[in-house]
Amino acid sequence: MSRSRMNSSIALFVEKHPTALLLEVRDNGTDYLESTLPEHVKVFSKYDDIDLSQFELLITVGPHIFDAPIPVLSYYPQVLHIGFGCRRQCRPDGIAEHIENCLKENGLSPLAIASIGTIELKKDEPLLADLQSRWSWAGTQIWAASDLEGIDVPNPSEKAFEVTGVYGVAEGAALRSGNDGILLIEKQKGQLSEGNDFTFAVAMDGLKMRGGFIEIVGAGPGDPELVSVRGKRMLERADLILYAGSLVPKELTYYAKPGAVVRSSADMDLEEQFALMKDFYDRGLFVVRLHTGDPCIYGAIQEQMAFFDRYGMRYHITPGISSFQAAAAALRSQFTIPEKVQSIILTRGEGRTPMPEKEQLHKLAQSQSTMCIYLSAAIVEQVQEELLQAYPPETPVAACYKLTWKEEKIYRGQLKDLARIVRDNNLTLTTLLVVGDAIDNRQGLSRLYAHEFKHLFRK
Repeated sequence: MSRSRMNSSIALFVEKHPTALLLEVRDNGTDYLESTLPEHVKVFSKYDDIDLSQFELLITVGPHIFDAPIPVLSYYPQVLHIGFGCRRQCRPDGIAEHIENCLKENGLSPLAIASIGTIELKKDEPLLADLQSRWSWAGTQIWAASDLEGIDVPNPSEKAFEVTGVYGVAEGAALRSGNDGILLIEKQKGQLSEGNDFTFAVAMDGLKMRGGFIEIVGAGPGDPELVSVRGKRMLERADLILYAGSLVPKELTYYAKPGAVVRSSADMDLEEQFALMKDFYDRGLFVVRLHTGDPCIYGAIQEQMAFFDRYGMRYHITPGISSFQAAAAALRSQFTIPEKVQSIILTRGEGRTPMPEKEQLHKLAQSQSTMCIYLSAAIVEQVQEELLQAYPPETPVAACYKLTWKEEKIYRGQLKDLARIVRDNNLTLTTLLVVGDAIDNRQGLSRLYAHEFKHLFRK
């Protein structure tokens, strides 16, 4: 587009002429656009849904090229992932141009290329170097054969399997690089000169596709201000927030946008939770499943991910601050001490959920590490008995109840008194038990500030 045409198109927007905004992707930028939408702009997710006779300007955000009867301003976010394979020492002359032409024939802009991917066997091929030079802004993804195994490709090749161990290098690399999105261009075979065979495929980034999506968000230990910036942004964007009501403070749901549905899962079984999330997902909406702390630590998300995988539902995990980190901050303690304690063990006592024999508390305690014990206040006598098999009775302990909540309470003592501390104060399941000499320790001197490490701080 010429500068004069671009300026005239921008003028239409600034002067508030009716504008159609076509959003083919969903990312932080499009979230911002939707949250700050002027009155003269209407959002669409499909080009065919736009009655162009009602608008004087079309703004598009996505990988496609559009030829419309009204002025068009297009932004091409990098969401296309190229996967390729080739014969050994394939001569690259003309291949990049060939791929670009194929993209354009399919209505896709080469400016939207995000990465170039292939199998490890091809990492030193001249073709890869040529593609990297041509699309210098794009990242490179080199996948081991094991990374591409099991990917369902539409055009499997026995010959490719014999050479590489996978049935589809181009399609497999494109899909894996594209976060398991969808193929916009299936495997294409090419041979621009004798003996220089190559294949390529193009996938759309699965994390940036519009439509139904589930974000599993770690809420942090409780304080609404301790959710991550990304987690807060996901909550503000959600059409449905399903939160663990018995563990996550309701204040975290106050980030929800007007009109969002907010439900506690406390009175729902797993099937009801799945049904609710799938209903919103199938309507192309954005779902946040809000878990306490970090969802990957005792977060019970494994069953949910298995359900999402079974139904081909797209999802992503936003990590959160775990209560063991909040405990260290609240106790004003460094859980690792130079030359004394260099390991932190996150574990639980053996209650209704059996512990693997090698992970029983008395065995883990032999390391004398800082130990953070979850979900074990109800069996604290058993916990204390096992820990005393390895730790001295005078070992410092802390029972941390509802860390960072308004109701936070912290009780310090010695290991020999741990059970009494928990019982006397009626501490419940939302209690983290911390054991180890790192609590309140001020004796260790970090070598980081020693003379020989001062180079780390020089510019």
